Amino acid sequence: MGTGLYPFVPALGLRAFGREPGIAPLRPRDQVLEWGASVAGVVSRPLGFLGERLARGRGPRPVVVIHGYAMNRACFQGLALRLAGANLGPVYGFEYWSLGKVSSASRKLHGFIEKICEKHGCDEVDIIGHSMGGLVGRYYLTLGLGRDLGRVANLITLGTPHGGSVFSGLGIGRAKIELAPQTPFFQRLAAAKLPENVGLTVIWSRADVLVASPRQAQWAGTEELVHDNLGHVSLLYSRRVASQVVERLSRPPQRA
Repeated sequence: MGTGLYPFVPALGLRAFGREPGIAPLRPRDQVLEWGASVAGVVSRPLGFLGERLARGRGPRPVVVIHGYAMNRACFQGLALRLAGANLGPVYGFEYWSLGKVSSASRKLHGFIEKICEKHGCDEVDIIGHSMGGLVGRYYLTLGLGRDLGRVANLITLGTPHGGSVFSGLGIGRAKIELAPQTPFFQRLAAAKLPENVGLTVIWSRADVLVASPRQAQWAGTEELVHDNLGHVSLLYSRRVASQVVERLSRPPQRA
């Protein structure tokens, strides 16, 4: 993304090697929009060092947002302001070392959520995870320290490779190994029981060139919202996606 080659090179690769059924091409206009979204994410990175609270908000619960691979919390700034404008939040950005293990990030997330709950005197938060960040939230909720705590009312993932990504090999660090399709990591996630009394929503796009098939994007047993013309990063900046997130976080919490 920093070189400007994304999303054009992955899109050409998918065109050359063929797409799986259920995938739409990222049209030239949408490629430019995706490129612009990626540039915005890179340029806004310094804002992520200004503090963990991205928007004040006065909602029923704090919202914790989790960035994707090689990104930081600043990429959620636009969505955070929209959530606050809809009387949701406050919104906090969680930072983690995305070159490390998802399980390590999950343990750090546990401490972050406990701190937020103590600060606001609440028992629950909502989580929104983009890309790899969705896996960090999912691991915390199904295999990690959050499994039996009941701390999460809703988990929403955006463009998360729930079945791995064929482009993981282009990365570095532990994610290069863990995020490849059909690894033991994803076998463990698939075998984990779905949490009860938690709203689970997976938002993905058929035009996502990094999570490039339904079997990579889907999480069995969850609510699924699919777009046809949004890129991987554009999901973060889309008004349509923001409206869907607002609607789901505004629902009463699920109870048995």
